Amino acid sequence: MTETSKNKIWKIRTIKNYPDAHNHLLVGKVLEITDSYVRIHCRTYHFGRIINRPEDVQIGNLMNRVVPWSRIEVINELPPTFDYIRNTITANKEGEVIFQDDQHTHPVGSGTRYEVRY
Repeated sequence: MTETSKNKIWKIRTIKNYPDAHNHLLVGKVLEITDSYVRIHCRTYHFGRIINRPEDVQIGNLMNRVVPWSRIEVINELPPTFDYIRNTITANKEGEVIFQDDQHTHPVGSGTRYEVRY
């Protein structure tokens, strides 16, 4: 099966190899879905167990990536109008870091208020 996905914007969290590993998110437009992988035009976001401010998140370059299904833990589908290219990372209050574009806000991860166990 190969599926092309018009206008799907996904936030993908990959599997961690060990509990203290950094979290890895890919946020972008789905280009192709197969039985083996997802191909996505995206940015990557890397962060530790606790994030309190935007500086706690490392942002990767915009590029096409191929992610095997075996490495995907969670997928969140964002609105098709979410601007994954020009969004910003902000903190709207202590311990809450979010992706934000002109229309939408979505959490990056949990801050000090929660212990992240993924």
